[in-house]
Amino acid sequence: MTDSSNRKKKVGLPPGSIVYTGENPKHKISIEVFSYNDSVIKKENYSEDEEIDFDTSFRGVTWVSVDGIHNIPLLKKIGEHFDLDNLVLEDLANSTQRAKVEEREEYLFIVMKLLKLNLISKEIGYEQVSFILGEDCLLTFQESPGDFFDGIRTRIEAHNSKMRKKSVGYLAYTIIDTIVDNYFIVLDEVEMEIDRLEAKVINDSDKEDLQNIMTLKQKVTTLKRTIGPIRELIAKLQSKGMTEYFNEDIKIYLTDLFDHGTIVCDTLDILNSRVTELIQLYHSTISNGMNEVMKILAIISTIFMPLSFLASLYGMNFKYMPELEWKEGYYAVLALMFVLVLGMLTYFKRKKWL
Repeated sequence: MTDSSNRKKKVGLPPGSIVYTGENPKHKISIEVFSYNDSVIKKENYSEDEEIDFDTSFRGVTWVSVDGIHNIPLLKKIGEHFDLDNLVLEDLANSTQRAKVEEREEYLFIVMKLLKLNLISKEIGYEQVSFILGEDCLLTFQESPGDFFDGIRTRIEAHNSKMRKKSVGYLAYTIIDTIVDNYFIVLDEVEMEIDRLEAKVINDSDKEDLQNIMTLKQKVTTLKRTIGPIRELIAKLQSKGMTEYFNEDIKIYLTDLFDHGTIVCDTLDILNSRVTELIQLYHSTISNGMNEVMKILAIISTIFMPLSFLASLYGMNFKYMPELEWKEGYYAVLALMFVLVLGMLTYFKRKKWL
């Protein structure tokens, strides 16, 4: 089902209508609750059927990770507990959202796209990740199980972990940074795919190459539309109004993150330009190939022109043609034709037409 088909589910509904717009999932939602400070760490796992016990009295950072957004009653229940408005819950369930940052009175709402690269088929999967960043609490919502955040969990659980001494804003930064770092892996693979296709077009292009190029063009366009806004998103996180969530200690990390976002956007522009140039290269290669064929045909026609003249000349039915009575006339004409062909080939060779 395409994004446009998914959006049709919300047509005609009033604002704040919570409707899941993604594919039909086959997994049960799991909820992981991480609570930690510099001396204590607690980890609890729940399924969507279990009663979730959120410890509101805990002094420290709480990270609630929800792997699934298709259970609307569960989203409403979490929304009631953390006082999330219906517009936010609507966007949480809408998997076609673009990357954005929205500031509410009590929390920050962030939407990003997570890229998943299939190492065998080289296909790119897109998954929405949403953040609710509040005071000492971070909620993350994903469409499906499995993420790239196990390294973050390991850092939190490590003995004498420096991360447990940081604020919840640092946790949010770390997750966002992990998502952005994964962009580079996907972009590098796309760049290698362009290199391979470019080499093939130059050395041995065929009709299938154009289809492959257009598929690649569509892939880069989708990437540009999906993760292109990342620079503006990070820039908004750096603004003065965000100091409540990202204190001065995190500013240097956000600056580094902004640099990464800038590199991602610049790389997307370069890849888009390269694919466009690859289309032009393909057409130029095909045109050059046709020109080579026409040149060969023109050379063959030029070579046979004097030969045809001689053949037609001696094919005329005149009674008095002295050469017809020569004993060696036939061999003389053949020799003349051979000399003409050899002379023209030598001339074409010197002119580098062959």
